[in-house]
Amino acid sequence: MTYKKQMGLAVAGLAICAMPVFLPLVPKTAAWMESERVKAESQLQAENLETREQLQRKRIEERGKTSESLLAAGVLPTTKSVRLTNYFDSSKKRPRPDTSVYQADEIINVFDATGFCIGRIEEGRFKWKYDYQGNICEGVQNVESINRSKKS
Repeated sequence: MTYKKQMGLAVAGLAICAMPVFLPLVPKTAAWMESERVKAESQLQAENLETREQLQRKRIEERGKTSESLLAAGVLPTTKSVRLTNYFDSSKKRPRPDTSVYQADEIINVFDATGFCIGRIEEGRFKWKYDYQGNICEGVQNVESINRSKKS
């Protein structure tokens, strides 16, 4: 152990000589890790998309089976629309359509005076779009608004 100082200097010299070889590896390693992360994320997104598509296919199959069984039973839900001419869509004022005139198996889309969907009457109950975060009116086509101006 008499040559401790000389050995330390030799190791320090070797480290200085090897630095140009190892220093560029640090950013390359970070870039490699980032590319692996992006690759894993894209793979996960592809798997999620495939799972969503499979769920959608299964739902469509289930809806088909349900409609076939309803058709076989002779019970078909009907869809109608109702317009509330004295109501304009507002999250602060809840509309109160009369639900007593509809049967339990009827599905009625409810529109405001401007023709925008505000809810649905299902199973004898009014379901307002603000209570269901807008999912009730998803896929429902708005109707034309009422033009109250008189033409002469």
